[in-house]
Amino acid sequence: MSLNNIRALIVDDDPFVSEMLAEILQSEGCAVQTAGDGGEAYNKFNADPDINIIISDMNMPGMNGMQLIRKLRDENSDVPIVILTGDNEISAAIEAIKKGANDYILKDENIQDTVIPSVKKALEEYKLKQYNSSGA
Repeated sequence: MSLNNIRALIVDDDPFVSEMLAEILQSEGCAVQTAGDGGEAYNKFNADPDINIIISDMNMPGMNGMQLIRKLRDENSDVPIVILTGDNEISAAIEAIKKGANDYILKDENIQDTVIPSVKKALEEYKLKQYNSSGA
């Protein structure tokens, strides 16, 4: 699956992480926007209906990743969401999946190897879900 023409929103309060993820996704053909917290991400998502996927940190000031997931799912948005988490936050990532995240990746030295497969997997599952619900 190509990531050309995919619009991604990266949500992280650490500019270094946002920049690194943006570079990785852009190298695969993604158009990328960034936000520093869930509130800013929520506003950017609502302003741009063409965003295909959200990659969000869990712990941020203001609206955190879990609150962003809840808000989007409560409004019946089914946009794929991939959560970023630290090694010590696996239980929080599992809780995020239960609340509607599609996947999680660890913020570690292997992130450049895990983010693209995770994004592709979430997008492929979303496309399959859309196809199956269309009755095709």
